Amino acid sequence: MQITGRYVDLENFYINVLFNDGECLEGFKAAFGFAALVYNGETGGYILFDTGSNGDVLLHNLNQLDIAVSEIAKVVISHNHPDHTNGLESIYSKNSNLEIFVPVENQITYNRKYPLSKVFGVSEEMEIEKNVFLSGQLGNYLKEQAMLLKTRENKGILLVGCCHPGLIEIFNAFSNRGKIEAIIGGFHNTRIFSPLESLNFIGACHCTKYSDILKVKYPGKFHEIKVGEGLFF
Repeated sequence: MQITGRYVDLENFYINVLFNDGECLEGFKAAFGFAALVYNGETGGYILFDTGSNGDVLLHNLNQLDIAVSEIAKVVISHNHPDHTNGLESIYSKNSNLEIFVPVENQITYNRKYPLSKVFGVSEEMEIEKNVFLSGQLGNYLKEQAMLLKTRENKGILLVGCCHPGLIEIFNAFSNRGKIEAIIGGFHNTRIFSPLESLNFIGACHCTKYSDILKVKYPGKFHEIKVGEGLFF
């Protein structure tokens, strides 16, 4: 369900896609990369999942939502690629009072780069605030983590960066995942789509190479994500 305006009196989650290479709503800018702003109705706080490739574009789109950078308490970085991390410098320059969660192999790098923030290296599944879980770093040659949001109805919404480890490993990383009903983010070169069968919403965007296949395979589930778009779960 889509709603507009500031996030008030919500019990679950509102996700706004801030950065994506594709179509955008009026007033927003599109660029290569991915970022999504999550409002947690349980805590009343904002989490930024990835930060896109360009800080100016990211700040512009935040401004379009009338969200101040100072309102963002946590930043989750899925993996250390510039199209997911470059916007963090602009966020940090305006609000260094952040908790930054990165795959544990990248912790030292982020500690040095963002010394005024609290940097957490995530090695295994953890809950970073009520009903928000990280997978911990996954994969072999490139470490990546995903984020799972659990609603009061025990339904899961999965946010992914590029799915380099593959959908199966990401889905299996969450021990108490409930019923995952939605996924939003980039799928990169993933061609094993079996974990998507039980979902109701597939918001594949950014680097998804086989989006045309997904549109045909899941016509009632696939959703074209636009920059600036908000989704309430």
